[in-house]
Amino acid sequence: MKETLDEPIYYEEYEEVAAELSKGHFAKCIVRGKSMLPFFKLGEDYLVLAPIKNGDSLTPANKEIIDRHNNISKKKKRNFTAAHDRMTLRRRDIVMFKYRFTGTYRLMRVVHIWGTLLLLRGDGCYGCYERATVSDVLGIAVYGTFKGGKEFITSSRRWRTLSKWWTGTYRLRLWLRKFKKQQI
Repeated sequence: MKETLDEPIYYEEYEEVAAELSKGHFAKCIVRGKSMLPFFKLGEDYLVLAPIKNGDSLTPANKEIIDRHNNISKKKKRNFTAAHDRMTLRRRDIVMFKYRFTGTYRLMRVVHIWGTLLLLRGDGCYGCYERATVSDVLGIAVYGTFKGGKEFITSSRRWRTLSKWWTGTYRLRLWLRKFKKQQI
């Protein structure tokens, strides 16, 4: 059964999403785990992930979404990684990757890219970065909801600006968090 743009197959567990992405299909999942708080509300917001490797059975609408995501200005070449058979990974993309220590799958945001090495962090994480390579990534979020139901598509200017602001204010949010703890 081929999915359409409007109705990707929905999965409860990240392992099921990873299996579908590895087949080259789009998959929809509810955001779980505290690492993506407060940008995403757990159990309420969902993400539709596109496979990082280009699949042969994609619908024309899904191919269009991937093409829009891969369209990158030539300004900052250091902020993305691309290959002819893969989707472009950009700084601030939300990706599903295989966590190196436990073999489980997680959603996190790409914070830095150095060649094929990615530094990742959850939106609500204030600790160290997670490291992964491009080959550890299975899918990239292309649309969904955030903040309890506001729809987004990652190729929109609004989403890119909001993501840039969110990752750019990390140090300020960390300082405010420490300041609040000192006040208590």
